[in-house]
Amino acid sequence: MKAVISLTLLAAAASVSAFTIEFVNNCDYTVWPAVGKAPNGVPDTSVAYGVELEAGDSQSFSVDDTETGIRAWGRTGCDSNGDNCQTGACVGGLVCTDAGITAGVILSEFGYADFGTEWGGERTSWDLSMVDSDLNIDTSLTVSDGQSVSCTSCDCSSDDAYTSSTDYSADRNSDLGLTYTHTFCA
Repeated sequence: MKAVISLTLLAAAASVSAFTIEFVNNCDYTVWPAVGKAPNGVPDTSVAYGVELEAGDSQSFSVDDTETGIRAWGRTGCDSNGDNCQTGACVGGLVCTDAGITAGVILSEFGYADFGTEWGGERTSWDLSMVDSDLNIDTSLTVSDGQSVSCTSCDCSSDDAYTSSTDYSADRNSDLGLTYTHTFCA
Protein backbone atom coordinates (compact mmCIF):
# COMPACT_ATOMS: atom_id res chain seq x y z
CA MET A 1 0.00 0.00 0.00
CA LYS A 2 2.83 2.38 0.91
CA ALA A 3 4.50 1.76 -2.47
CA VAL A 4 1.25 2.53 -4.34
CA ILE A 5 0.81 5.83 -2.50
CA SER A 6 4.46 6.75 -3.14
CA LEU A 7 4.15 5.94 -6.84
CA THR A 8 0.92 7.95 -7.07
CA LEU A 9 2.54 10.96 -5.41
CA LEU A 10 5.60 10.62 -7.65
CA ALA A 11 3.42 10.48 -10.77
CA ALA A 12 1.45 13.54 -9.64
CA ALA A 13 4.66 15.47 -8.96
CA ALA A 14 6.08 14.48 -12.34
CA SER A 15 2.98 15.75 -14.16
CA VAL A 16 3.24 19.26 -12.68
CA SER A 17 4.86 21.70 -15.05
CA ALA A 18 5.64 25.36 -14.80
CA PHE A 19 6.38 28.40 -16.88
CA THR A 20 9.25 30.68 -15.96
CA ILE A 21 9.33 34.46 -15.81
CA GLU A 22 12.89 35.67 -16.24
CA PHE A 23 13.40 39.29 -15.29
CA VAL A 24 16.25 41.13 -17.03
CA ASN A 25 17.25 44.62 -15.91
CA ASN A 26 18.76 46.54 -18.84
CA CYS A 27 18.21 49.84 -17.01
CA ASP A 28 21.05 51.85 -15.52
CA TYR A 29 19.17 51.87 -12.19
CA THR A 30 17.76 49.29 -9.77
CA VAL A 31 14.35 47.73 -10.48
CA TRP A 32 12.30 45.72 -7.97
CA PRO A 33 10.42 43.05 -10.00
CA ALA A 34 7.28 41.57 -8.45
CA VAL A 35 4.92 38.71 -9.26
CA GLY A 36 1.44 38.33 -7.81
CA LYS A 37 -1.79 36.47 -8.38
CA ALA A 38 -5.17 38.17 -8.77
CA PRO A 39 -7.67 36.05 -10.71
CA ASN A 40 -10.66 38.21 -11.64
CA GLY A 41 -8.98 41.11 -9.83
CA VAL A 42 -8.99 39.44 -6.40
CA PRO A 43 -5.53 39.19 -4.76
CA ASP A 44 -4.42 35.69 -3.76
CA THR A 45 -1.12 35.45 -1.86
CA SER A 46 -0.50 31.82 -2.90
CA VAL A 47 1.75 33.20 -5.66
CA ALA A 48 3.93 36.12 -4.58
CA TYR A 49 7.51 37.06 -5.39
CA GLY A 50 9.72 40.11 -5.15
CA VAL A 51 13.40 40.82 -5.54
CA GLU A 52 15.81 43.73 -5.87
CA LEU A 53 17.48 43.63 -9.28
CA GLU A 54 20.55 45.80 -9.81
CA ALA A 55 21.39 47.22 -13.24
CA GLY A 56 22.51 44.42 -15.58
CA ASP A 57 21.23 41.58 -13.35
CA SER A 58 18.60 38.92 -14.04
CA GLN A 59 16.47 36.65 -11.85
CA SER A 60 13.88 33.93 -12.57
CA PHE A 61 10.66 32.80 -10.91
CA SER A 62 8.59 29.73 -11.85
CA VAL A 63 4.80 29.50 -11.75
CA ASP A 64 2.65 26.38 -12.07
CA ASP A 65 1.22 26.15 -15.60
CA THR A 66 -2.37 25.89 -14.33
CA GLU A 67 -2.35 29.20 -12.43
CA THR A 68 -4.57 32.06 -13.60
CA GLY A 69 -4.44 35.77 -12.87
CA ILE A 70 -0.64 35.97 -12.68
CA ARG A 71 0.84 39.43 -13.15
CA ALA A 72 4.41 40.70 -13.10
CA TRP A 73 5.75 44.25 -13.06
CA GLY A 74 8.73 46.39 -12.19
CA ARG A 75 8.92 48.89 -9.35
CA THR A 76 11.31 51.84 -9.25
CA GLY A 77 12.69 54.14 -6.58
CA CYS A 78 11.99 51.76 -3.69
CA ASP A 79 13.73 51.82 -0.31
CA SER A 80 16.05 48.99 0.77
CA ASN A 81 13.03 46.91 1.94
CA GLY A 82 11.22 47.19 -1.41
CA ASP A 83 8.77 49.65 0.16
CA ASN A 84 7.85 53.27 -0.59
CA CYS A 85 8.36 52.84 -4.34
CA GLN A 86 8.06 55.84 -6.64
CA THR A 87 6.37 53.64 -9.29
CA GLY A 88 4.70 50.23 -9.08
CA ALA A 89 4.14 50.35 -5.32
CA CYS A 90 2.24 47.57 -3.60
CA VAL A 91 1.22 46.40 -0.16
CA GLY A 92 3.72 44.13 1.55
CA GLY A 93 7.15 45.55 0.74
CA LEU A 94 9.56 43.38 -1.24
CA VAL A 95 7.03 40.55 -1.66
CA CYS A 96 3.67 42.11 -2.51
CA THR A 97 0.51 40.78 -0.87
CA ASP A 98 -1.94 42.67 -3.10
CA ALA A 99 -0.75 41.32 -6.50
CA GLY A 100 -0.04 44.88 -7.58
CA ILE A 101 -3.74 45.72 -7.97
CA THR A 102 -3.02 49.41 -7.43
CA ALA A 103 0.52 49.44 -8.89
CA GLY A 104 -0.61 51.65 -11.81
CA VAL A 105 2.19 50.49 -14.13
CA ILE A 106 2.67 48.23 -17.15
CA LEU A 107 2.10 44.56 -16.29
CA SER A 108 2.85 41.28 -17.96
CA GLU A 109 -0.11 38.95 -17.42
CA PHE A 110 -0.32 35.16 -17.63
CA GLY A 111 -3.03 32.53 -17.22
CA TYR A 112 -3.83 28.94 -18.01
CA ALA A 113 -6.38 28.35 -20.78
CA ASP A 114 -7.71 25.28 -22.57
CA PHE A 115 -8.56 26.27 -26.13
CA GLY A 116 -9.68 22.74 -27.09
CA THR A 117 -7.85 20.34 -29.35
CA GLU A 118 -8.85 22.26 -32.50
CA TRP A 119 -7.16 25.45 -31.28
CA GLY A 120 -3.98 24.19 -29.61
CA GLY A 121 -5.28 22.60 -26.41
CA GLU A 122 -3.85 23.64 -23.07
CA ARG A 123 -1.88 26.87 -23.35
CA THR A 124 -0.62 29.86 -21.41
CA SER A 125 -2.45 33.02 -22.40
CA TRP A 126 -0.20 36.08 -21.97
CA ASP A 127 0.06 39.79 -22.70
CA LEU A 128 1.38 43.19 -21.67
CA SER A 129 -1.23 45.49 -20.17
CA MET A 130 -1.54 49.19 -19.40
CA VAL A 131 -5.29 49.17 -18.66
CA ASP A 132 -5.92 52.03 -16.21
CA SER A 133 -2.14 52.34 -15.82
CA ASP A 134 0.95 54.15 -17.06
CA LEU A 135 4.21 53.08 -18.62
CA ASN A 136 6.78 53.39 -15.85
CA ILE A 137 9.58 51.39 -17.52
CA ASP A 138 10.06 50.58 -21.21
CA THR A 139 9.25 46.86 -21.26
CA SER A 140 9.49 43.89 -23.61
CA LEU A 141 8.19 40.37 -23.17
CA THR A 142 9.84 37.63 -25.22
CA VAL A 143 8.82 33.97 -25.14
CA SER A 144 11.10 31.01 -25.74
CA ASP A 145 8.84 30.05 -28.70
CA GLY A 146 9.96 33.21 -30.55
CA GLN A 147 7.00 35.52 -29.90
CA SER A 148 7.75 38.99 -28.61
CA VAL A 149 5.93 42.23 -27.73
CA SER A 150 7.20 45.53 -26.41
CA CYS A 151 5.91 48.77 -25.03
CA THR A 152 8.18 51.80 -24.89
CA SER A 153 7.61 55.51 -24.50
CA CYS A 154 8.37 55.79 -28.25
CA ASP A 155 6.15 52.92 -29.41
CA CYS A 156 3.37 51.08 -27.58
CA SER A 157 0.75 49.93 -30.05
CA SER A 158 -2.52 48.24 -29.10
CA ASP A 159 -1.19 45.10 -30.83
CA ASP A 160 1.60 44.92 -28.23
CA ALA A 161 -0.13 46.01 -25.02
CA TYR A 162 -3.70 46.23 -23.76
CA THR A 163 -4.75 49.85 -23.33
CA SER A 164 -8.40 49.02 -22.61
CA SER A 165 -10.05 45.90 -21.22
CA THR A 166 -11.60 45.08 -24.61
CA ASP A 167 -8.41 45.51 -26.64
CA TYR A 168 -7.98 41.83 -27.52
CA SER A 169 -5.42 42.39 -30.30
CA ALA A 170 -2.72 42.30 -27.60
CA ASP A 171 -3.64 38.79 -26.38
CA ARG A 172 -1.19 36.00 -27.16
CA ASN A 173 -0.83 32.34 -26.20
CA SER A 174 1.95 29.77 -26.11
CA ASP A 175 2.57 26.16 -25.14
CA LEU A 176 2.77 25.33 -21.44
CA GLY A 177 6.14 25.23 -19.71
CA LEU A 178 7.94 27.99 -21.61
CA THR A 179 10.17 30.85 -20.45
CA TYR A 180 8.94 34.46 -20.63
CA THR A 181 11.72 37.05 -20.53
CA HIS A 182 10.40 40.29 -19.03
CA THR A 183 12.99 42.92 -19.90
CA PHE A 184 13.12 46.34 -18.26
CA CYS A 185 14.51 49.26 -20.34
CA ALA A 186 14.00 47.21 -23.49
